[in-house]
Amino acid sequence: MSLSGLDPVPRIGCVPYLNARPLLEGIRSPVIERVPAQLYDIFQEDKLDAALLSSIDVLKLLKPAVVDGISISCKGPVLSVLLAYSGDLSDLRSVELDPSSHTSNFLARVVLEDFYGLKVDYVELQQRTSANPPAVIIGDPALALAKCASHSSLKFLDLGEEWMRHTGLPFVFALWTLRIDYPQKSKLASMLRSAKTDGLGSLERIVNGTTDPKFTRTYLGKAICYDLDEDEKRGLKCFQEFLEKKNGFSCSRIQYF
Repeated sequence: MSLSGLDPVPRIGCVPYLNARPLLEGIRSPVIERVPAQLYDIFQEDKLDAALLSSIDVLKLLKPAVVDGISISCKGPVLSVLLAYSGDLSDLRSVELDPSSHTSNFLARVVLEDFYGLKVDYVELQQRTSANPPAVIIGDPALALAKCASHSSLKFLDLGEEWMRHTGLPFVFALWTLRIDYPQKSKLASMLRSAKTDGLGSLERIVNGTTDPKFTRTYLGKAICYDLDEDEKRGLKCFQEFLEKKNGFSCSRIQYF
């Protein structure tokens, strides 16, 4: 799908992870790829017209404009947002956060503090060169670590699974977000929904182009949800309530296009 019908052609930013591939398959225009935290910074500098932003970053915007019907979310184990640790979870005293994701780091706080009642110190890094468990790890690095450590003493807490188990709601990790003053938001939103439809229709081709089709089929076809329906919106609202309670501010109302 071409976005050349929009004038000007929109500047689009996305995360460089496997789970975003189905949302990009139908887009023929250039896409800037950055980890979520960097993508947010670029979007805030008005250098992007649409970006697949981390949900906590969307909730913190003054006037969030979101594409309806699309998300990266889960309704159980997500497989790529993990807390890696060893020993007993109750013995955790500090956790190294992932500098690439604001949402996953805050989700880890909710899981550890509100669901498990733990008091934990959080180590914030400017850049990660290697993970030192206990640590929050996201995206493709989390998938790779879980595979290679499957027979080691390392344990993993799937943060998406924990959220669903304690709230009964999906967890929304990322949303297509539009620059509030982009003049053709509705048209761009429609095109991004069409791109999602094209990508999900090409899922088997995406799967077969990876080094581990069996795993990828499970990951993209079952673990990751690409919808943004009423259940996902309720999950997002629940996460917003945790954010407001812990940080002491009210989030702006999301506009859907």
